[in-house]
Amino acid sequence: MMKKQEIKNEWEKLIFESTRNKPNVEGVYPPSIVRNRELLLFGQVELGKIEAGKNINFHTEIYQTIMKHYFQQKKCLKI
Repeated sequence: MMKKQEIKNEWEKLIFESTRNKPNVEGVYPPSIVRNRELLLFGQVELGKIEAGKNINFHTEIYQTIMKHYFQQKKCLKI
């Protein structure tokens, strides 16, 4: 189970990744980057559910899986 400080840190990470750490691509993002950015949105939804106290263990596992996949894909895409 995530503690309040951990949740706050995860929100900061999500905000950084979605607003400040944007891929350096001119024009429309390629589909691979769009799919990876969608993972950030899914992560936000799951973190919101954790913060709201809805089935915390389940949503924590889902959130961690989403973010693990996001960072693996980011590394592969070199963005």
